[in-house]
Amino acid sequence: MSGIRRVLPILLLCLPLFAQAIPFDPFSTEALPLDPATAGAMICPALDLDALALEDQLREEEGLAPRFAVAHPVTLSPGIQGDWENYGESHQVWRVRIYSPDALSLNFGFSRYNMVSDARMLIYSADGSEKIDYAFTEIDNDEHGELWTPVILSNDVVVEVTVPVKALDECNIELTSVNRGYRGFGELLGDRSGYCNNDVVCPEGDPWRDEIASVGVISTGGTLFCTGFMVNNTSEDQTPYFMTAKHCGISGGNASSLVVYWNFQSPSCGQQGGGSLNQWQSGSWYRAGYSTSDFTLVELDDAPNPDHEVSYSGWDNSTANPSSAVAIHHPSTDEKSISFEYDACTTTSYLSNSQPGDGSHIRVIDWDDGTTEPGSSGSPLYDQNHRVVGQLHGGYAACGNDTSDWYGRFSRSWTGGGSSSSRLSNWLDAAGTGQSSVNTLVPGASGMAVSPSDAFSSSGDSGGPFSPSSKTYTVTNQGESGFSFSVTHSAAWVSLSSSGSYLSPGNSANITVSINSSANSLPSGGYEDLVYFTNTSTHEGDTSRSVNLQVGVPSLVYDWDLNSNPGWSTTGDWAWGQPTGGGGQYGNADPTSGHTGSKVYGYNLSGDYGNNLPERHLTTGAIDCSNLSAVSVKFWRWLGVEQSSYDHAYLRVSTNGSSWTTVWENSAEVADSNWSQKEYDLSAIADGEATVFLRWTMGTTDGSWQYCGWNIDDVEIWGVGADDMTSSDDSAPARTALLANFPNPFNPRTEVPFELSESGYVRLSVFDITGRQLKVLESGLLPAGRHQASWDGRAEDGETCSAGVYFIRLETEQHSESRKITLVK
Repeated sequence: MSGIRRVLPILLLCLPLFAQAIPFDPFSTEALPLDPATAGAMICPALDLDALALEDQLREEEGLAPRFAVAHPVTLSPGIQGDWENYGESHQVWRVRIYSPDALSLNFGFSRYNMVSDARMLIYSADGSEKIDYAFTEIDNDEHGELWTPVILSNDVVVEVTVPVKALDECNIELTSVNRGYRGFGELLGDRSGYCNNDVVCPEGDPWRDEIASVGVISTGGTLFCTGFMVNNTSEDQTPYFMTAKHCGISGGNASSLVVYWNFQSPSCGQQGGGSLNQWQSGSWYRAGYSTSDFTLVELDDAPNPDHEVSYSGWDNSTANPSSAVAIHHPSTDEKSISFEYDACTTTSYLSNSQPGDGSHIRVIDWDDGTTEPGSSGSPLYDQNHRVVGQLHGGYAACGNDTSDWYGRFSRSWTGGGSSSSRLSNWLDAAGTGQSSVNTLVPGASGMAVSPSDAFSSSGDSGGPFSPSSKTYTVTNQGESGFSFSVTHSAAWVSLSSSGSYLSPGNSANITVSINSSANSLPSGGYEDLVYFTNTSTHEGDTSRSVNLQVGVPSLVYDWDLNSNPGWSTTGDWAWGQPTGGGGQYGNADPTSGHTGSKVYGYNLSGDYGNNLPERHLTTGAIDCSNLSAVSVKFWRWLGVEQSSYDHAYLRVSTNGSSWTTVWENSAEVADSNWSQKEYDLSAIADGEATVFLRWTMGTTDGSWQYCGWNIDDVEIWGVGADDMTSSDDSAPARTALLANFPNPFNPRTEVPFELSESGYVRLSVFDITGRQLKVLESGLLPAGRHQASWDGRAEDGETCSAGVYFIRLETEQHSESRKITLVK
């Protein structure tokens, strides 16, 4: 890499100026007149992209922070190179043009920066198409004496310094690092983050707006990138503390080079691109770090610009494991994303599954929605109460796999190594209050806030009891004016402790949502209600929370241990028998036995799948789910398949054996080296159906790399029995019920079935997550029996609804029920 570090001779040519008649404005971001044809340049050596790629691979293997640029050391100073040119009678200007072939972006490190009053520095592309929309002035002078700039998306850049004549000797600026971007970080490249990431602007992010605003993407030393977040303290005084991972490379020696970019996110849901890097700030002081839990805490030079609406994340320093978790991060340091884990996390050592290990990390077993990627390092993990419990250290998660991530535990970082430079407590609880948690701080917040943001889910056997029996939500007035609020719902089996009240500024009220005794008479099945929180004064902060009730606990209904052959249909090299441990040209070889017993169903029990393979299927016989709800499939898997750009593996389901819905498909390489159990929800398709077929598919494949393919064992169907759900009279169901829509998620149309136990008035409507009615699908008198309506994703006025979560509500004179549905684009 010596060629990359070589410093070429510097060619500086002073640029002639046109006559100046405009008064100088040090805060203007408009460049002075420039004729690029006359501009000399400092030319950086060409980038060796192959060598950089090899270095990056080694860096990843060593667990180092990802890199987007390489530094080119220089020594450029207006006092040494070039001449000053007059700008009117009161100012002089100096410019240097910097050109780096093949660079995607440039950013600059000034080891000395001391700007005088009424002076400025501008940075813009030589052709005028790009600029840092900011004038660097004396406001940017800091005690550490350095300045590091944000990226500019150009490889041919002008640095322009304008200084009053009387202060020429006082201006002290030296550029010592030209950092040349060669991948990622704002540039629109082919290797974008994975498709399964959720843009934070999507409806899924609505309950997390306060926390989303605290997360930023960062660069250090002009070359490394990661994710980090603002963090609140017990004094709640908006001290600008910022956290990230220790392996992201910030230290006492380079903290001044930190640049944070705020609100780098997609402008529209599903775009996963188009974000802006225009909101940024530079410089920090190192405060603490601890390698065991992989945290770093810095204090930014300045508080974030109020116009950027940055918040300060709350935290919990207890040792409790979160019952669910959310990550807000910049995957591959692309636009900000949000990921969801709906199951409980565990406490382990780093990269270990054993509990509790050394207690230093929280393990997210697998992401249920979304993922993380390189560049997500340092991002916060939030518990069910919207409080940070760790920051991302590393892991194996990616789109299409079910592998784990590990977060350095906030509780371990709280005590750290026992000193102020190795623990959080000295900084985030400087007053010594002993608080174990704080909530997210939103400067300038207004309107109504409801916490927590998650749904209330309860379950139990028919007749009850149901657990948990209640959940309490806190309604807070964040503004400076009082307001009234109401709380409403529709299901008879839900009760509220209050229907609302008046809240003065800064005050809160608790609303407890309970499952009441009416639930004891509900037949087995899944039920949903919506609780609406409405700011009746201004409607600022209107929101809703789902109440989900599962009557009857799912249990094992059918199982095939595959020790004997069930006689399922096969094509190609699918076969029942004992795998031989062969194959593994890429990934890993087949197992040598089943998960239990010796036999499995597998694709090519003797080795790898073939090249140029069409789709080949393993299909079960018909499975009777007519008396079941909450249907799911569980099976043990050993699978090897190349990434989905080349080879494919699927799990599908059908109710007729001819039209199939994909339940799972690989979106990345899968290289299992052991048996793992998988579970997939089939309820939207299989509930109440007399014939359900499962199909595992191998193929299509391309003509190159080969993997071991599918191995399947111990297949199970789980569900809730519902013998009392239908009567002997097929035309009159025993209960009125809103059934699962199909498909779900859907685009552009979904079918909504429902059953009526008796004739009467029916209203079937679509609502958004704030409770606003969008469309009425059915309204009028209907006879008893099973019915079905369709929704095409449009509102009543014909406008197409955006992708996101919606609710279908069925209302009769005696019954009200809602279900969540998801529209995708």
